[in-house]
Amino acid sequence: MNKQTSSGVREVKDYLITLQFREHLKASDDLPLVFPTSAGVYNGTLQSDSLSAFDQLLFLSRNLGDRKAEAGVLNSYAVSHALNGKMDDAVLLLNEAILLNLEVNNKFAVRNNYLTLQRINRYRGNLSEALKYNEAVLMIDMGTKNSRLIAEAYMDQAEILTSQRNYSEAETLVLRKALPLYYYGLKDKAGTIRCYDQLADNYHRQKKFTEAKWFYIQSNMLARKINSPSGIVNSLINLAHVKMSIGDYQLALLDYKEAEQLSVKNKFTNKLIEIKSDLADVYSKLGNAGASSSAFSEFKVMKETFLRTIR
Repeated sequence: MNKQTSSGVREVKDYLITLQFREHLKASDDLPLVFPTSAGVYNGTLQSDSLSAFDQLLFLSRNLGDRKAEAGVLNSYAVSHALNGKMDDAVLLLNEAILLNLEVNNKFAVRNNYLTLQRINRYRGNLSEALKYNEAVLMIDMGTKNSRLIAEAYMDQAEILTSQRNYSEAETLVLRKALPLYYYGLKDKAGTIRCYDQLADNYHRQKKFTEAKWFYIQSNMLARKINSPSGIVNSLINLAHVKMSIGDYQLALLDYKEAEQLSVKNKFTNKLIEIKSDLADVYSKLGNAGASSSAFSEFKVMKETFLRTIR
């Protein structure tokens, strides 16, 4: 792939990763919706960028001796810091919240704190720390015997291990733990697709192309069965990437074209950007300079429009 094209796709993907990270942060904010304002000073509306409001809530909860509420405020304070890019401050506050939540035996809140720390460290590339916190999440989930949360923790673990190139450990975790839970226990097809995609990615990174293709095909078939356009598009793009790796350019083109049609139909803008860059690459490999140049031009316009619109 052209270096400029690859860099452009990376820029879009990095932004989407940041967007997903921020959404996860917001979802982890567990500040109490009702606070006993008659006992203290705070009676306003909490805004995500209003740190003085957090200070008031901390003052109030500490004066009331409400450790659970104090931990909730610290967690919310940490989320606000992380959203503003102050990751070190967020980590310190989350560790304070964990101590309080352990004191009052609030296991769900402790899990939430650990999960947020896992995501912060994963986002920052601190994979060893992310793995440590995910293991803590998994221990809590095993204790509560919540199959869905356990399966999700296994998958997060496998993805972190794959990023660390611990391919065998990640593969075992998905095949022996996560996949049986999703497929047999929960009968969760979306979770099963996630397992297939993770296994395929694992094998592709190791250049085990036959295995990677097989699992992406399984993912594609299941996505079609449950009528998941996003799942179909993702599997087609990934399947085409494997075919590109082994030189099956014409077959890869067919997958890219179908993914393009579905993305247009379903308005998957970010996927279309990626597909246009892939089309520029595959046309170049096939010796069609005109089509490659056209796809690259479309890619540049779509990428700049997308990034300009969302920022």
